[in-house]
Amino acid sequence: MKRSALLLMLLLLGAVIAAGCIGGENTASSTSKPSSVTETPTTTSQTTPQTSSPIHTSTESEKPSYPVTVTDFANRTVTIDSEPQRVVTLAPSITEDLYYLGLFDRVVGVTDYDDFPPEVANVTRIGGYGKYANLEVIASLNPDLILVDSYSMPILSDLEKIAPVVVVDPHSLDDIPKALELLGQIFNAPESAQKAVIEFQTKIKTISSAVTDKPKLKVFYVVWNNPLMTAGGGTFISDVIGLAGGENIFADASGWPAVSMEQVLERNPEVIILTPHCGMTVQDVYNGPLANTKAAREGKVYVIENENDLIHPSPRVVRGLEAIAKLLHPEAFKVSYPLTVTDFAGRQVTIEKEPERIVSLAPSITESLFYIGAGDKLVGVTKWADFPPAVENITRVGGYGQYANLEIIASLNPDLILADGFSMSILNDLEKIAPVVIVDPKNISDIYTAIEMLGKITNREEGARAVVADMEAKVSYVTSMVSGQERPKVLFITWWNPLYVPGSGTFQDDLIRLAGGENIFSDMSGWAQVSMEQVLERNPDVIIVSAHAGITAEDLCSTELVNTNAFKNGMVFTISDDNLVSRPGPRIVYGLEEIAEYLHPDVFNYQFQPLVCNATASSGG
Repeated sequence: MKRSALLLMLLLLGAVIAAGCIGGENTASSTSKPSSVTETPTTTSQTTPQTSSPIHTSTESEKPSYPVTVTDFANRTVTIDSEPQRVVTLAPSITEDLYYLGLFDRVVGVTDYDDFPPEVANVTRIGGYGKYANLEVIASLNPDLILVDSYSMPILSDLEKIAPVVVVDPHSLDDIPKALELLGQIFNAPESAQKAVIEFQTKIKTISSAVTDKPKLKVFYVVWNNPLMTAGGGTFISDVIGLAGGENIFADASGWPAVSMEQVLERNPEVIILTPHCGMTVQDVYNGPLANTKAAREGKVYVIENENDLIHPSPRVVRGLEAIAKLLHPEAFKVSYPLTVTDFAGRQVTIEKEPERIVSLAPSITESLFYIGAGDKLVGVTKWADFPPAVENITRVGGYGQYANLEIIASLNPDLILADGFSMSILNDLEKIAPVVIVDPKNISDIYTAIEMLGKITNREEGARAVVADMEAKVSYVTSMVSGQERPKVLFITWWNPLYVPGSGTFQDDLIRLAGGENIFSDMSGWAQVSMEQVLERNPDVIIVSAHAGITAEDLCSTELVNTNAFKNGMVFTISDDNLVSRPGPRIVYGLEEIAEYLHPDVFNYQFQPLVCNATASSGG
């Protein structure tokens, strides 16, 4: 999937530049302030942040007063003859500004990169930024106003032949109110603009005030993986990190610098923030050099849901600020305790206070806690816990269920025990030690629910929400790519002698279906023992062998499976890590991606060496 990731990286960097985030607080003086716009004083009122409620203009008391002349962000004087009704925007941030002003119904054309508000999906697309905009499409929309940022300056004269053009190009958080006020003047909506500005400034103040007394955590924000790039000082991202109670470890650099792994390790971030399109995953962090950072050791590695919440210079940036603040300082946004939850066994469990000493009796739960930022709360794990590497330093409490050592668990003085269905036989004994919550998902949807429940219990709801969003995005990507493709028949070998395969109700069956395949034994339930005759009769197109099946793919050349379509076409694979397809936690989406590559190599540009059996291999079994 690397080719797709590279394309996304190029699009993302283009979007970042087009969003006007090269400048920041310390570059605001380089941006011309619209001379016809006056500043709105910052309010000191405290309100609960609401991140998506637009201001409507139904109460505007001003009477239309056109023509109106404004000075835009490029210091151009533009005259608007009448109130604009058909507007084309060439920057997502401007579309968002109009939404927050209650003017989104005026928008008739947007770029391919607009993703907010959700209703924008129904608006005509006019192409990309600047020279990539389709002038013919824009003209066909008969706009009476075109709103652009500086990225469209090279085509400004062409746009002016279609309709009046106003440049709205904020480069810092302080510029966002100026943009709103300018638009308020253009649309004869000064009251709506003032309300939007006050709401924006109040939300910023409310969120930043909540973390004012918190320690400034050192943050490494990954823009791209290869080369390793980050956000320097003077960017929207750096400003947001600061307001959210963090310290950008590369604030001493400017723009979007490439940095070395050695520099990152030397500055030892306490939090690492990834985006869905940065080319690096949480698993990459834990499996690579960054595993040596404090962030990885304490499970403070996050994927934010949408980087556009951070880079679009509009009131939407409040969403990004709130998300980062909750990731850095969840204690400042605590849920209410005591808290009662209904677990996967249908039991109601009351948590009296935020758990600080957790024993996990399932590796999948352990991994989930690290992913949502609660790994530092773990004091005990099973002997099977092997990911992330930081678990090596956590006390072992034995195996699953009856093989757990109750004495060791009790000695750790846990205030919460998290277990899966294997521990039901010792539930009464565990409850004598601490409250017990059963986390036992059976399918992908259940995994989302489990992660969200863990986030609620541990006061890591933002981290959990980000993890689920990242998982959903990966699943959506795979399913969209395989949609409409022929579904190959799949044999997944869990164990060889006797031959065991996954049936319905297993994660492997779920993953094969989502990856665009057909499990040849989906008509069986659970883990089914089958015969060679049954396999040959169903004739799989693809065979996937578990890494611990007791046999290798090459060894299968000496069996009757060589007579299947899978062997005839070399479509026999070994899963890289069984835990990716068997543990119901965040990493299962990587198992999905791997299986999808095996089933549809052409779709995902997956290069592999087809398995070829030598001529002396027996076909007997």
